[in-house]
Amino acid sequence: MRITDYETNRSLNDIGVVLTIDEADELCAYLQSMQKREGVNHVHLSEIVGNKLEREITVTLEKRVSLA
Repeated sequence: MRITDYETNRSLNDIGVVLTIDEADELCAYLQSMQKREGVNHVHLSEIVGNKLEREITVTLEKRVSLA
């Protein structure tokens, strides 16, 4: 697992993510879909207020097997 702050391009080691039940369900569905579909390797979960992006999580699924 690698967590990156896009604004600073720095790796983060300790974060907390709070999701609503609906957001967790949505993320779960996206991850399951990514496992089954070639060419789909990332998803953006975004919160938009008005016309402004308030926060976003991008999840990328690596297809390679980790030996760690």
